[in-house]
Amino acid sequence: MTASASRPPALFDLDGTLVDSAPGIIRSLSAAFAACGIRPPVADWRGFIGPPLPQMIDAAVPNLRPRERDAVVREYREHYATIGLFDTAVFPGTAELLSAIARHGTSIYVVTNKPQKPAEMILSHLRLDSYAHRIIGGDPAGRLSKPEQTLRLAREDNFEGGTFVGDGLDDLLSAERIDANFFLAEWGYGTRVVRATRPDVASLARPTDLLTACPGLCAPA
Repeated sequence: MTASASRPPALFDLDGTLVDSAPGIIRSLSAAFAACGIRPPVADWRGFIGPPLPQMIDAAVPNLRPRERDAVVREYREHYATIGLFDTAVFPGTAELLSAIARHGTSIYVVTNKPQKPAEMILSHLRLDSYAHRIIGGDPAGRLSKPEQTLRLAREDNFEGGTFVGDGLDDLLSAERIDANFFLAEWGYGTRVVRATRPDVASLARPTDLLTACPGLCAPA
């Protein structure tokens, strides 16, 4: 059933919005740099989490040569698939929020830059997958942006509008591409950039605040 068959959907980013994946990501990055014989860079990785992995590494370590970056990416993905992704936790209130929304018939989409398989594995591991109508993973090469992915999703499932919650600038742009209401997850990783770009953006202090900000998500169908 498409979202338009009932009501506008609720869309969520994954990393930094539904789950705290930073510990596992940082752990896998450290292992990847060590495996490549590259001295781990001094960087606040939490501030870079969000974009596709190659773009994230380029932003954090701009002096890294392309072949070195590609090697780090390969090592990272191997480590993350077997170890790092399991070092992820659900933000407090997330399960309660998703349960309330799903219980009232609003379709839930997870739209992430994380590749499809690890995104599905994380949601399954944390027992959040049952709430999702669809999980939309990112393009590993970064050729297709999250706003483009979101627009494609809306066309495929025949909906527009709705609510989009995320912690990054690409989440805000994704919401705008489908004319959805955007809410900034203040507990996330990319909020500083969003605030600097759009200081007037609506925000949530914790996940369950969305139920008050958008009561229609849980209104009787």
